[in-house]
Amino acid sequence: MKFSEKWVIRFSIIVVLFSGLAGCSSGNSKDASSAPPNEATNGPASTDTAESKRFENRVTFSATSLDLSDDGNYMDDAIYKGFDEKFNFEYKLIPLSWDNWVERDRIWINSGDMPDMMFWNFDFKDYMNYSKQGLIKPLPKDYEQKYPNLAKALSKTGLADYLKSLDPDGRLYMVPNVIYYTPVTETTDLVLDAKVLYYRKDWATKLGIQIGDTITAEQLAELGKAFVAQDPGGNGAGRTIGISSQPYQLYSAFIQTHNSFYNQFYKAADGKYIWGGMEDSTLDGIKSFSNYFKQGFIDKDYYTFKGKEHYDKFDTGISGMFIDGASAANVNERYQAFAKANPGINPEEAIGLATVVGPDGKFHGQQNILNYWAGEVFSPKLDDETFDRILSILDYIATPEGQRLIFAGVEGKDYKMEGDKLVITREKDEQGNFKYMGDMYPSYYFFYTKVVLPDDWSAQDPSLPESIRNTAVNMFRVKEKITNLVPPDYDVMFLSAPNKERFNVVIDDSITQIILENKDIETAWSDWKKSVEPKVKVVLGEINGALSK
Repeated sequence: MKFSEKWVIRFSIIVVLFSGLAGCSSGNSKDASSAPPNEATNGPASTDTAESKRFENRVTFSATSLDLSDDGNYMDDAIYKGFDEKFNFEYKLIPLSWDNWVERDRIWINSGDMPDMMFWNFDFKDYMNYSKQGLIKPLPKDYEQKYPNLAKALSKTGLADYLKSLDPDGRLYMVPNVIYYTPVTETTDLVLDAKVLYYRKDWATKLGIQIGDTITAEQLAELGKAFVAQDPGGNGAGRTIGISSQPYQLYSAFIQTHNSFYNQFYKAADGKYIWGGMEDSTLDGIKSFSNYFKQGFIDKDYYTFKGKEHYDKFDTGISGMFIDGASAANVNERYQAFAKANPGINPEEAIGLATVVGPDGKFHGQQNILNYWAGEVFSPKLDDETFDRILSILDYIATPEGQRLIFAGVEGKDYKMEGDKLVITREKDEQGNFKYMGDMYPSYYFFYTKVVLPDDWSAQDPSLPESIRNTAVNMFRVKEKITNLVPPDYDVMFLSAPNKERFNVVIDDSITQIILENKDIETAWSDWKKSVEPKVKVVLGEINGALSK
């Protein structure tokens, strides 16, 4: 998942022990406010006496979140005040660190001293244990009727319905955050792998090469070799690199295009689970990559990349291609970085995007991509009135009005409506770009990662150039027409079994080692498969024993 430049999701968490902050519990004070309109379901705000008094008591709750600072003031800006006017609340925000939030959350929950609302990195096994032990509070049984906008967002995650199906009482004990509330695709709600090829379109044009919306590995190789041989960037002999990216990105273009499940356990057509690493199609992809690597257009140092070195090589004109995600926010970020490094060159004219397809002409992206990330859990000590207030706030976040408040700001100041069109009018920075919402309104950092994640807004964000949004959305719509869509298989992902949980075969690392050893690929791969086969077999035994019919 790619968020804006201010927040990059880290999938590798450094776990350290929690110290310092004590848990907080809810408090209450009194004041008055009004109920929110139910915009997403096109219902007017209720005017009956009971509803108007629903938020009469002012409440206070504690909540954790990432991207907060210890000395931040999160109750003075217009975003918080917009929520406060509707819901009459104060919050005590507790910052989480990327380094320690997973372990800190676990300690808080197990100690029974968790804050009222906690931003939580979902773990299935922990979820089942916490819910059974009463360590986290379930959503009300009637939440779908009482909070219809929130319920709609939860249904989009897929996870919420799955978790309810496992509970004896059909209860849900968390609010998973949906990534795409409004799908960028036309025919499906399933989330597609966002990775695409970014290439120097101006270089290709200079060489008389035309690339469409899709590109095969063979065409990619021809383009890369042409960049190296003809040096359209004028780097000098031997200095231009065809493509530069991290291993997993390159393997998505050259190996995964042969087998979508090359690195996963998955259910085959006969209903039995297999491991993609053992299939002949995976070997075909590895042989293909090895052959192309020997041709010299792939960055010879690709295996050393730890971060974003490939960005620098592309922006400075050393490399002509890279693989990366193509959310609208990421495309815009890449264009801006390129423009900064190349004054006078229009990035929209210089950079092209294409979907890499397999030998069959289909898109074979990463499978089992989930439409949620992290979520909110609640203290079992939380009183019902405060819980209702929190859920009402989350329900409002899942409305168009709530999303506008968070991501567009104040109407009349930060944006205006021209009919159905939202026009951004907020301040710009020295580079002429609209200022980042978090720099203007600190409370943005709390609200923007709740219920609906920023990816959803980025696909329609009017602060981004329309041409960039269209470019990003087009890549998703190209893919959905040329892929075999497979719903996430929660059963196998969440299956708890001893050998499956200990399975530590990292196939990308093994591929890299075999490529660099420069041995006969078939022999080396055969030897490697024999070495890991015992581990694979016992895991498949557990999976098939539990899930196969």
